[in-house]
Amino acid sequence: MEFKERILTALNHEEPDRVPVMGLIAEPATSNRILGKQPGDLVSMLINPELKNQITDIVNSTWQDLIYGNFADVLEAAIKIGFDGNWTTYTLMRAHEDPEAKLGWIFHDIWGRAWEITTDENGDIVVNYIRGLCTTEEEWDAWVESKKPLYDEFIVGAADFHRRLADNYGDRILPIGYTSVGIFSSTWQQMGFVNFTRYVYQKPDFIKRVIDFQTDLYIKYLDAIMKSGVEVVIGEDDLGQKTGPLMRPELIEKLFGDSYRRVSELVHKQNKKLIWHSCGNIYAFLDRFVEWGFDGLLTMEPTAGMELGRVREQVGHKLVLVGNLDVSYLLVRGTREEIEDAVKKAIRDAAKGGGYILAQSHTHRSVDPTRLAWMIEAAHKYGKYPITV
Repeated sequence: MEFKERILTALNHEEPDRVPVMGLIAEPATSNRILGKQPGDLVSMLINPELKNQITDIVNSTWQDLIYGNFADVLEAAIKIGFDGNWTTYTLMRAHEDPEAKLGWIFHDIWGRAWEITTDENGDIVVNYIRGLCTTEEEWDAWVESKKPLYDEFIVGAADFHRRLADNYGDRILPIGYTSVGIFSSTWQQMGFVNFTRYVYQKPDFIKRVIDFQTDLYIKYLDAIMKSGVEVVIGEDDLGQKTGPLMRPELIEKLFGDSYRRVSELVHKQNKKLIWHSCGNIYAFLDRFVEWGFDGLLTMEPTAGMELGRVREQVGHKLVLVGNLDVSYLLVRGTREEIEDAVKKAIRDAAKGGGYILAQSHTHRSVDPTRLAWMIEAAHKYGKYPITV
């Protein structure tokens, strides 16, 4: 059985030849190490007074090629290491001077969020969300009005990005379209969580306008990805923190439930599968994920108390489960024996009857490629159907 059929069989809660293994590689730090490439020194060029304006113009005018090149490397790395599929995500940012930023430069994305550019100890680029840019209703209205051309560019870019990856790599790996900015996260992050929670009660009409806008944009984003040729899509909203929900599930249902149902309906009308990525302790949302129409769940963060067997017991085969291998220790410093034991436990807890795809619980630049390879080798060894571990 080849990689595409293997993943789609698991997503139908049927038993493939073996448990599929999905990659969450996204960072240049990881793909560079797998491919033996040296990182580009963008940060040094941005802070060089003789180069920074030229580099900024290049970044802003060639963004499409830059982000495609990053994920082309990601897929090459995922193929080399042996994954059946890997997520791919498109976003649109512009570089701006900012005296408050550590390096004097930040990225603005189209959702109204600011991202700081730094490098790690190896020189690989690190981009972190630092604040929202639309903290008032007036700032939000002005932002949306000024960014109208960028929203159209974003949708066209998302379709082109995923189509190129599907065309160029789809015969060797399954590129999985990942809409990495969710409706909940794009709503609160553009204004900050404190402002968001206050406006929910003080300005409910404003919050509804923002949610409606973000939902419509998300639907266009997802539709563009699906029409590019990908078979599976990943939706996203981090609804949990380490100890439980970020907000009461009843309030999330009231504010975002209809949005999530629209997302599921769109995917299913095109006969695609929707895996939902949500970090944190989210036991309280599992039944709602089923109700909202999601096909699968990705992450099940072990450091937030999410246990794969308990999730399977709660949802049965109403959700395909993806992930759960720890990235705080196991896939950073764990021994080969520890990784093999964790893979066997995950397979025992979730793989019988199909409906499980092995993956790390998340990704970051310290995840070790060698340990990812050990994970894949263990999955191939112990994940053959019928399951006997």
